[in-house]
Amino acid sequence: MLYEFSSPLPHQHGAIEALLDTSFGVDRLGKTSYRFRQAVGPIAQLGMVAHHGARLVGIIAYWPVEIGEQAVPALLMGPLAVEPSLRGHGIGVTLIRRTLAKAARAGHRTVVLVGDADYYARFGFVAAASRAIRMPGEADRLMVKFLAPEPRGLVEGTVRACKPARRNVDAA
Repeated sequence: MLYEFSSPLPHQHGAIEALLDTSFGVDRLGKTSYRFRQAVGPIAQLGMVAHHGARLVGIIAYWPVEIGEQAVPALLMGPLAVEPSLRGHGIGVTLIRRTLAKAARAGHRTVVLVGDADYYARFGFVAAASRAIRMPGEADRLMVKFLAPEPRGLVEGTVRACKPARRNVDAA
């Protein structure tokens, strides 16, 4: 099967939400990681979708977060979703590899995610607790990957949602 990968487009929002509901259930918005996505939008340049013909079959997104008292900028990867009938076809692997490469080229240094250690270890993710990084409610499933040499001692602490950018209401 051939798959095409591209940036998500606004008109695909409904299909993306349907795939996320199928993959994670309609109660997915109550998960811990979704709290970090409420006040800010995804980083559009890093998101990617996969298609098989006209059908959307995969999605990955990244969100800005901060880590620790120093408010070190980082990315929260996810959600990553693949049409259940097509899992195991390399769609998720391709989405992850391509978007991590884009993130590194764009100068991002740190990526965290909530997920299965066995799956994400192949991409270089390690338990975040081993690097003194934590997220409330996700002690066992939080993972981290440094896209550049790990800045020892600089990135540690609690993952926090980024504050939404303030809009200058005087500018028009």
